[in-house]
Amino acid sequence: MIGIHPVHRRLAELTHKAKLLGGYHFLLQDEKLELDHCLAVNFDLVFKLDCLKSLAFVAHDSGDMEWQQDICAKIEQVESKLL
Repeated sequence: MIGIHPVHRRLAELTHKAKLLGGYHFLLQDEKLELDHCLAVNFDLVFKLDCLKSLAFVAHDSGDMEWQQDICAKIEQVESKLL
């Protein structure tokens, strides 16, 4: 099963509404603020996962399996919150 994080679902809803209205500039001010918040949360999620995955690669490349397992556990923890 593929889950959708609530932030991603809300981004889709706001995008759909904007398309129906003819553009993002037609969204209400509160919706624009919510969109900005959702984009910031999305950025944080992607940035954190990218950093952890890069570290996991470095750990693997250096042969430090214990470090890699620790990082992979953190990745799984973050990804479990995405569902």
